[in-house]
Amino acid sequence: MYDTQLPDLEQLIDQFDRLPKVVIESTYLELCKYPGSRFEEICSRLLSFYFNPNNEHGFNDLFLEALLELIAPEQEIGYESRLIEVIPELNSDGKRLDILIKSPDMVIGIENKIYANVYNPLDAYSRQIALYHKTNIFKVILTVRAITDASEKRFIQENNFVIISYIDFFNVVKQRIGRYISQANQKYLLFLYDFIQTIENMTGDPYNNNKLSNFFANNSEKIENLIRLYNQYTQRILTVQKDRIAAILQKIKLITNDKDWWAWEGWDLGIHSEHIAPRKPKIGIEASYEQANNNPLAKFRIYFTTWKTKDFAPYEDYLVKYFPNHFLDKTKDNRVYLHMNVIDGEDEGLIIEKLAEYYQLLRTMVNEVNI
Repeated sequence: MYDTQLPDLEQLIDQFDRLPKVVIESTYLELCKYPGSRFEEICSRLLSFYFNPNNEHGFNDLFLEALLELIAPEQEIGYESRLIEVIPELNSDGKRLDILIKSPDMVIGIENKIYANVYNPLDAYSRQIALYHKTNIFKVILTVRAITDASEKRFIQENNFVIISYIDFFNVVKQRIGRYISQANQKYLLFLYDFIQTIENMTGDPYNNNKLSNFFANNSEKIENLIRLYNQYTQRILTVQKDRIAAILQKIKLITNDKDWWAWEGWDLGIHSEHIAPRKPKIGIEASYEQANNNPLAKFRIYFTTWKTKDFAPYEDYLVKYFPNHFLDKTKDNRVYLHMNVIDGEDEGLIIEKLAEYYQLLRTMVNEVNI
């Protein structure tokens, strides 16, 4: 049962919407009183951690995609996240390049600059990077300070390094972060925000408005109540959806005579083709409920999907022939989704019928398509 303080909460949200979203506070890195001469190394190690999509931060390729947007805006650089390797302090003729990011498809060398001028042996770094024999080679000076000296800029350009500012880079990270937060490790999300804030505090940008801090302080009890109520609401929605998915799961297993249907985390119904054609690229079906107008079961969405973009290619023509006007979504996280028509979530009979129909099509397709 929810508390009956809705007018107060609506007023709270309206008040929050009108506030500038800035809080003046010391960051953790600032409180640690890091030694100035070592701060670049600290930042390089933080960057190396977040650049590796396989680390436990849960942000996947957020940092890598943000950097590629800045250094290769007109290119589509394909790579497999699991094959990315990040090497901090790569030895190059006795000197150390701060970060090297490599995969079978690309290599990125990064020289990290906080305070110091660029005086490093960029030619030696370039020779070391070239040893990897990649088609896509990128060399980056990542800097907090603006590089304005003409001779310094010429030195950088002569060695084919591009200059990227931390502020531009973190702005792209912040623009993209929304699609990653749900899967992120919250501990490392806090560390990331602290890192970003520390760098932004070093740019000299004004932070003269603490209205947001005052708002949080003056309304902490209401905010905690709002969060608690929202969590209760979303949990109720999810519970209803999981219960219905569980019922559908049992029925579709019986109808298709296939026990390999699953319900990931209880809400994502699906099956894939590995047990049907184990030697062919894996493709599958996923389905879930979507709430609307306070109805947890308002819509039911079904997709044909692959977990790697390249695995969809052999099946694309086959599926497009059947569904020529359906939305095909090739995402940045290496997934592909072919959206089927949305079904009324309350029409369980139609849901079962369509799942069974798409299942039979899946079986026929993986057996007929020649790879």
